[in-house]
Amino acid sequence: MGYIGNFFVAIDQLGNVIAGGNPDNTISSRVGYYTNHHNPDTKVPLQWRIFEKIIDFTFWPIDGPHHCHEAFHSDAGETFDKNTKNVLVAILAALLIIPSCILIATLLYILYLFRIVSPRDVNRNNNIKNRLHLAKAKLEGTLHELNEHKVVVDDELKQDALATILAAQKVSDKINGMLRLKKRAAQQ
Repeated sequence: MGYIGNFFVAIDQLGNVIAGGNPDNTISSRVGYYTNHHNPDTKVPLQWRIFEKIIDFTFWPIDGPHHCHEAFHSDAGETFDKNTKNVLVAILAALLIIPSCILIATLLYILYLFRIVSPRDVNRNNNIKNRLHLAKAKLEGTLHELNEHKVVVDDELKQDALATILAAQKVSDKINGMLRLKKRAAQQ
């Protein structure tokens, strides 16, 4: 992403902070989290579904469908705020999402009409490769810190380490299963 893209992501993250969210998340990834991954066993609150519809519609000319869900995938390793207050969500809607989306949608749909922009296709393989590269870099950074500084292993650290190992094993098993299927298909 270039300078302009980074600039707009930084503004988006600032807006998310103003509304009580994590500074590492964009508004779209936060909405994607709450509508798709926060608590799959319960009904998604109305405000998050409305935000998702507005934001997905706004960014369709450049990102295609499911902008918020795709944004969540890009931020999936981040921590999302767990105690969003309804007052902050109302501020997010009233002051940030709706006015911003009206302006952005107007611009993007005009650009789309003139065929200057078009919805992109998601390259799932590149997305996964990039996320695995980032995960590897974060794990290597953790290893450097463990090697450079004295760390006391308590029960919480042990549990976090085990959860990380299990998550990495699940990803590895999934990829290995896909490779086995590919190999079998090639042999037939």
